[in-house]
Amino acid sequence: MESIKAQQILLPKKVYIGDTAELRCTFNTDSLIFKQLTLNGSTEINSEVFTGELNYQDYEVLNLSLAPVGINYYQLSINFKAWKTGNITLPPVKIGETEIVLDPVNIVSITEQNNISSLRENNTPILLPGTTYKLYGSLILFVILLIIGIRAVIKRKSIMFFIRNQQLLIKYRRNKKQTTKKLKLLALSQDEDKIFAEKYQHLLRKYMEIRFDFPFTKAASSELMKDFLSRTQGLLTDEKEEAFGKIAETFIRTDYIRYSPGKKLKADEKQSIITTTIKQIEILERNEKEVKKNA
Repeated sequence: MESIKAQQILLPKKVYIGDTAELRCTFNTDSLIFKQLTLNGSTEINSEVFTGELNYQDYEVLNLSLAPVGINYYQLSINFKAWKTGNITLPPVKIGETEIVLDPVNIVSITEQNNISSLRENNTPILLPGTTYKLYGSLILFVILLIIGIRAVIKRKSIMFFIRNQQLLIKYRRNKKQTTKKLKLLALSQDEDKIFAEKYQHLLRKYMEIRFDFPFTKAASSELMKDFLSRTQGLLTDEKEEAFGKIAETFIRTDYIRYSPGKKLKADEKQSIITTTIKQIEILERNEKEVKKNA
């Protein structure tokens, strides 16, 4: 029996009790049964494929589906509701002689998310009356002197920093504008689907390489999300991470069109890919204030 550890993406990234979530598991196998099941595209599968009993006290599995996303690449989607916080573990999924091992999924606690705890007991005073004011006064004076010293050191560099930052912003705006324009022209082209998929990936890889200063032109489609998270170190908002995840998903789909003999895009799918991509680029280019305002 073949055992596979899939690459997992949880949507949304943070799931609370009672939320409906989707666990997307991407994996590679040359098993013929997967080709037969997905011969006509995505297919619903029965929950009996789980090798162990489902813990209905912790979660409820709503439905499962299997879809092809490339040559010998497949995506197992599990929609579920969580009924407890912390890690929940789904049993492995067995299809034919292939077993897909699933990592635990973390369900967020609202109290932990907001750092809410029980009421603290009152503490008795530990300083003599009047001592607090002297300590606060000394601290404020120290902070003022520290700020004056730091400003004296960085004042000469602040102008150069401002200029470089503005140059970088101009570079990002130009990159976004050119990429969006070329994507719209690509949507109107009469290229064959395979040529369209190739041109689309070339445009997006170039955009991502300039925007995130990382060699995405040399990364495999299945590595895009991992490289993005490694590059950004989790400093971007959840909305921006999900936006990049959706772009990465289009690469898996266009890979499938590029390398699968005789495969073509669905009607209007070309326009749908372009529209979705431009929307995600807009999200990636927003500043943090705009992201929070639209959240």
